[in-house]
Amino acid sequence: MRAPQLGRNVRLNRVKTAMRDQRVHTGMGQVSLLVDDRSGGLPIVFMHGVFLDKTLWTAFGPEVTGRTHVYIDMPAHGASGNVGRDWHLDECVEMLLTVLDEINVSRCIVIGHSWGSMTALRAAIRAPSRFAALGLFNMPFTRNEGLGRLGFRLQKLLTVFPRFYARQAARSLYTESALKAHPEYSAAMQDRLSARPPKEISRVIDAVLLNPGDGTNLLKELTVPTLAVVGQSDYVGEPPGLNVTVVPGGHISPHEAPEETRAALKHIVLLAGVRANICLEPTRG
Repeated sequence: MRAPQLGRNVRLNRVKTAMRDQRVHTGMGQVSLLVDDRSGGLPIVFMHGVFLDKTLWTAFGPEVTGRTHVYIDMPAHGASGNVGRDWHLDECVEMLLTVLDEINVSRCIVIGHSWGSMTALRAAIRAPSRFAALGLFNMPFTRNEGLGRLGFRLQKLLTVFPRFYARQAARSLYTESALKAHPEYSAAMQDRLSARPPKEISRVIDAVLLNPGDGTNLLKELTVPTLAVVGQSDYVGEPPGLNVTVVPGGHISPHEAPEETRAALKHIVLLAGVRANICLEPTRG
């Protein structure tokens, strides 16, 4: 029997068990999705950070939450297309809302990592009724200044050597022990960046790392139930005013702290007031 296809007149809360790829045309180019359908309840939408792809989150499948999962490849990442022009972070909000409209999701839980969290925060402020809860993993919320900003500007010069640049990026995002135990993290990042034009990588650095604006005041506007997760040696720090869970490792907690990440995902489902199909216990931040 052929699985039903997702379209404008098909809602995710119907009973399905299919996993499928889908592409959505947005103002930031074609965006690739992986939809893992489960029966009923609010779907959960996942977004990754810079130089990663949706496989960051696919290890945490619906068996963790009992819900339909929608994994997004961010623009110019994974199976999504290049943007082909300069862009700014607020356009990612429009991208996310376009994706939700296209797959007929009127309300959902959103889980983001880094850039994905920055997008989720801004989307929840723009359209709070569409989001039941947020999980903000490793979210930068202050504008880079001083030597940090200079460092990112200098890094842009290295994007013409994508594999070399990716190795340096991996060293700054993961702890040394994580890369020693999992050299495939760095290798995968090198493969991903070498598949993109250097200009696209440079545009990501501009929009996400250099020019996102300060998010501290945005946190004060947030009304959606939220759990923030940061690594013990994460460069971003703990966002003020939020319930925060600190986990082992650096900036890519889903890779470095998978068990703690699973517990956090269960907690976020509880924050949304959703009864998952498994026994969930809230974590304490």
